[in-house]
Amino acid sequence: MTDQAHNLRNLVEQKRKEKIDKIVNEKDIKVYCIASGKGGVGKTNVVVNLAISLQRKGRKVLIIDADLGMANVDVVLGLFPAVTLFDVFFNNKSLQEAIIEGPEGIKIIPGGSGMIKMTTLDTAQQSKLAEEFIQLDDIDTILIDTGAGISMNLMSFIAFSQEVLIVTTPEPTALTDAYGLLKVISELQLKKSIKVIVNRVSGKDIALFTFERLKNTVEKFLRINLEYAGYIMDDIRVSNAVMDRKAFVLEYPNAVASKCINSISDRMIGKSKNEIRLRTMSEVYNRLIKVFG
Repeated sequence: MTDQAHNLRNLVEQKRKEKIDKIVNEKDIKVYCIASGKGGVGKTNVVVNLAISLQRKGRKVLIIDADLGMANVDVVLGLFPAVTLFDVFFNNKSLQEAIIEGPEGIKIIPGGSGMIKMTTLDTAQQSKLAEEFIQLDDIDTILIDTGAGISMNLMSFIAFSQEVLIVTTPEPTALTDAYGLLKVISELQLKKSIKVIVNRVSGKDIALFTFERLKNTVEKFLRINLEYAGYIMDDIRVSNAVMDRKAFVLEYPNAVASKCINSISDRMIGKSKNEIRLRTMSEVYNRLIKVFG
């Protein structure tokens, strides 16, 4: 009887895999985790505007709001989601129902509250996520907006991603906290491509000085090689757009901050051919389940 039950489970699992294989399409998917050592550096605003910039250049972008308990991508854009990722697992909603469309057609999966419960998903919930996640179409770029600070949840999302973008400002406290985050990444031996975006700077020289200062310290003490992703100028029109709950790249396309975002997205698109790519949504899911499994 035990052998029969075991064989039946194997048959069901095999059928599920066959179903998944039928709906998997070949893609060229890149997953970025956007993090910061501390709050208040403008990380979520960077994520939203970067997503729009990438979308306008032909990428098909999905934002996953993974700021557990403090999700606010929808707030930045003035959106009002009826369903969140939490509802997918615990309120019998589909993943497709949770996706909302933002400016320029970007897709967003709002986080909602109580997401910490997702660290205890059972096998049935994991299978449900697998089959729904790989059916998402028209996506080739995933931006994960994580919570500020250091947590094991953040480390899980970093492990899931292919590339990490750390957002900081020139302030000593922001740099100290960014270093603290990088120290944990080093201690956990998470081998990642890590790039730095310096936000709210008064000029290019200050941005480069800030990056080099962090890079030299990290290389000396942590043996991590940081790369420069770019900078974003301090611009009053960014604050104006936030107050209006709009994306500044759309509201003020000629603003210096918008031009900076577009330069960063240009660098992201012009990647090396040698980088690791995910070809299918099932490969993306295999990484994702490490976070929630």
